[in-house]
Amino acid sequence: MVVLAACTRETAPSPYVDTTLILGLADDIPTRADMPDEVKTTDWNLLIFNAFGDLEEHVYVPSHAGYSLSHTTRLLREVPYTIIATANLGYQLPIHCLSDALEYRYRLVRPDDYRQGIPMAVVLEEVLVTEQMSLQLERLMARMDLRMDRRELEADVLLKVTEVSIGNCPSSVSLFPGSGVETASQTFQQGFTLKDAEVDALNRDSADALSGTVSLYLLENVNPTHESFLEIKAQYHSPDYHTTPGEPLTYRVPLGEVRRNTVYPIIVSVSSI
Repeated sequence: MVVLAACTRETAPSPYVDTTLILGLADDIPTRADMPDEVKTTDWNLLIFNAFGDLEEHVYVPSHAGYSLSHTTRLLREVPYTIIATANLGYQLPIHCLSDALEYRYRLVRPDDYRQGIPMAVVLEEVLVTEQMSLQLERLMARMDLRMDRRELEADVLLKVTEVSIGNCPSSVSLFPGSGVETASQTFQQGFTLKDAEVDALNRDSADALSGTVSLYLLENVNPTHESFLEIKAQYHSPDYHTTPGEPLTYRVPLGEVRRNTVYPIIVSVSSI
């Protein structure tokens, strides 16, 4: 009897995978069309760290006007990576290892300088890569949507808002979520500010007897040692009392914990003095 046998050689799967990283904007919050442009993107950073915290790849795109960006690279299939992407920081991140990234804080020169767009970031910690991965960048700032409620004012009383601002406004923020202000040196005494014609909406009542909306922005401030607050300045006129030029009424609203990429509706109710 003759027995014929054949064998086949199985090719071992490659330990590498060609992965395409797609960077885009998180779109789970409603945006506003006024300044600053909440969806504007200019420059991008992409950093890939291996399981030992070493920087394996850093891609910096200094000029890119679209709302998304993709990058294809080859990485190990069964090895965890930490991936960080940013937009609108205005420069290539000076980061060389994961410990640098953990300690890094992005700093604003001025609280209202958004010429390159609102700073954004996303962090994927210890992930196994696949052939295609989506990185949804979140704004490192929160937005305060402010309205005024004048229903408790008497008919012969006028209250006109002239300025609103963020006090103890964070001047820096970590790339990782949960960033907070620890010292006074990490704040602007007066942050994002709107005044005069910029606050006209707060002096116009809408159909529901509330004013229109203005928006103010500040960097994330979680578990703050120095709490941020909303400051409202207004002129007040009644038969018995009125403010004098240069001496407005001032209202302060503590903001507590402020998380990135979050919209906080705030209604301030005022009554007659």
